[in-house]
Amino acid sequence: MQDVIFIDGGSLPTPEGITREWVKTAAENRDEDEKLFSMVKEAFRKKIDVGVHVPTYPQFRDMIGQFLDIIKDEKNCYEPYVLKEENAKILELEIIDEVAKQYREETGETLEVRVCIAGPTDLYLQAFGATDYVDAYHVLALDLEDFIKQAFMAAKHFKIKVIALDEPSLGINDRIQFSDTDIISALTVASTYARNQGTDMEIHLHSPLKYKLVCETPINIIGFEYAATPSYLNLLDKKVLEDSNTYIRLGVSRTDISSLIGIVNETYGVNAWKKREYMQKIVTDLETPNVVKQRLETAYSVLGDRIKYASPDCGLAFWPDQELAFKLLENTAKGINEFNAEKKSEGN
Repeated sequence: MQDVIFIDGGSLPTPEGITREWVKTAAENRDEDEKLFSMVKEAFRKKIDVGVHVPTYPQFRDMIGQFLDIIKDEKNCYEPYVLKEENAKILELEIIDEVAKQYREETGETLEVRVCIAGPTDLYLQAFGATDYVDAYHVLALDLEDFIKQAFMAAKHFKIKVIALDEPSLGINDRIQFSDTDIISALTVASTYARNQGTDMEIHLHSPLKYKLVCETPINIIGFEYAATPSYLNLLDKKVLEDSNTYIRLGVSRTDISSLIGIVNETYGVNAWKKREYMQKIVTDLETPNVVKQRLETAYSVLGDRIKYASPDCGLAFWPDQELAFKLLENTAKGINEFNAEKKSEGN
């Protein structure tokens, strides 16, 4: 058996005293690079330190806005929404490349990284709403291909292991008017280049309801939020995954922070938003390494080696603070590592 690889969703809470609005402005204006770069590099190093096998660049900006703002800016385009490839850059990749260089110097190994990009469907919904302009949908998919091409250009000192399209609306949003054929076409346009580079192409869904549709595209990794909704496992047919050579990125730790705090409040009869020390119960009592390991074991009994990656369900942008977020990542790492070690010992 191959080890299950631990990746993360990307987003994190901003450090104390820094807002997401400040990060957005700093990334656009480029007038406070020293502070911005330091914040991103520190968070990325911390992901490595707590045990993420393939870390995603730290995301402190709105996922859709980060890409759509560039696409909608006329000076970046040949014509409306038709992006010039050289402008399709993810600033954070430039920042983490320096950390990757240091990592290689210290360890002699090349760091593997996950790059998360807004998916064409969610991007379209934000830009055009509940309409079905198929041509515009296709253009946005081509724009995302440009971001992916530029991501490979930016990877001077690290290797891109996974490109992930963030498509939480797919399968749960009834505003999507496109046919399955249109969706397959857009996902194919956005994913073909990365697959041709030998990189795993992931789609991050909240629900795997549309997974069979994804299996008809070059995307070979389907990620979904299993930890909070274990019943999603029942939607998958292992044979469909095998026949299409598709693998799973399994959410094995919960990230729905409001629900988790609600459980703490009910269990201990407190308001954890006011008594912040009780928030630690999330990582000491609820989302523990053992719970993570048990979730993996349950899913493995159904999907077996179709599980290639595991991660928290989603990003951690709206968690109360970085300390709690990194503790969840650390617990997730421990649970996955313990699962891998047990599977290895069973095989010997």
